[in-house]
Amino acid sequence: MIAPFADDDSASSIAGLSAENGTARILLSGSIEITRDDAGLAKARELKRLADGIVEALETGGPLRESEAGKTATVEKVANPFA
Repeated sequence: MIAPFADDDSASSIAGLSAENGTARILLSGSIEITRDDAGLAKARELKRLADGIVEALETGGPLRESEAGKTATVEKVANPFA
């Protein structure tokens, strides 16, 4: 399991769900099927452990940065070199 926000190159997976670590963000991709049996319970516990670790890192890691959601990138227009 990753140590959330600790580095920019660790990764782990739970079934088909991948967690890629980063110091600024964590990327979750893929899918996971949680069935109503012992295997599903094990996957759900691993997913909860990952989510709890992320929440704990956010709560205890010092001040949070301003949200980047909704911000637009600065776009610089350049002349078309093929025109």
